[in-house]
Amino acid sequence: FDDPTHGYANFVDQSTARTKGLLETDNQTVTLRADSTNVATGRGRDSLRLTSKAKYNHGLIVVDLAHMPGNACGVWPAFWTTGPDWPSSGEIDILEGVNLQAGNHMTMHTSEGCSLVGSSCFAHKGCTAKGGAFGDGFNLNKGGTYATEWTSDGIKMWFFSSGQEPKDILGESPDPTKWANPISNFQGGSNCNIDSHFKDQQIVFDTTFCGDWAGREWSKDNVCSVKAPTCEEYVQNNPKAFTEAYWTINALKVYEFDDSSTSPESDQQPKPSIPIATSLPQPSDSPSSESIQASAPSSLVTTSAEQPSETTAPSVPLVTSYIDGGPITVTLNPGSMVTQIITAEPVTVTLPPGVPIPQQKQVQDGTSAQESHRVDCPDDSESTTESRKKDRRNWRFRRHLAEHLRNGGGHYS
Repeated sequence: FDDPTHGYANFVDQSTARTKGLLETDNQTVTLRADSTNVATGRGRDSLRLTSKAKYNHGLIVVDLAHMPGNACGVWPAFWTTGPDWPSSGEIDILEGVNLQAGNHMTMHTSEGCSLVGSSCFAHKGCTAKGGAFGDGFNLNKGGTYATEWTSDGIKMWFFSSGQEPKDILGESPDPTKWANPISNFQGGSNCNIDSHFKDQQIVFDTTFCGDWAGREWSKDNVCSVKAPTCEEYVQNNPKAFTEAYWTINALKVYEFDDSSTSPESDQQPKPSIPIATSLPQPSDSPSSESIQASAPSSLVTTSAEQPSETTAPSVPLVTSYIDGGPITVTLNPGSMVTQIITAEPVTVTLPPGVPIPQQKQVQDGTSAQESHRVDCPDDSESTTESRKKDRRNWRFRRHLAEHLRNGGGHYS
């Protein structure tokens, strides 16, 4: 059927998706693909839109991805939630971007009367924060985990690179108050009543093309606009450009607040859960280097290394880390070297003595400063930690993607 965001995509049903190889499931992962073989016809390029049957009011949504659609001209992937009668019931965009965008955009869309992060969230304009990995940068690091906590007080989001996840994030009762600061904090209050503007949300995975966002940006993009006169023409005639346009989902869990538990120390236990992945990366409580714990998407550092000796100092992950927009300090294992730095804005890089600084490549972000808003999270000071402890939510497992699929739940569109 047609894409409601006016994209150049033909969303196929589950049977068609399996027949054409666009849907793959096994005991460990679920993969959702867009067609990358045929010249598109009719509505557009065959693709998938997976929507939950269940509707949610508050919750902790955790998605562990091994791969997301990579950067390509015309592509518009998103992991998000939406309510009925848009925008009256709200929309929460958790992982979204278009074309060659370097970092993730998190956006709230609401009816009139809601302002978050200093901007009205009304309808298509929305209010946006930036943070976390996206596209090629996300995939280069073998994926990662996004978590979204939605309460009456506000909507917070976290991103953790693969191998850097808190140990409890996919457990039976995760505790976000013990995690690093969120990469975005859409705080409700007098400017926005969260419960009035966000309700009955369904969870959506989709990969569309062109449409209201990617198509609108086509003529503004100096790289994409020279490939074809229009976004639709490029997407139609270049199937091989979309070989990386697929999601591979290790786990998707939704936790609900356990009202029967009145304190963190309650004996009430959450219901057990069954992860899709039988083997997840061994997580740690914090990144390996404090200097890379910031979470905005302004920079991507790529390193390579030989096998470290037994007496190595702490090191950055050997693939990628997203760094905040300020100066970057990189600590490396002996024998390591920095091979690439990709930035969405100019940064200052400090490397150990004797390590050459590679050429910086600036990647356009896809949205102008006038159209976006950055959230600055507070330092994890003692007072902040205490405040977060008071805000603790005891989340209980609610829904699970693999269980939906095994039982015929969820619908493919």
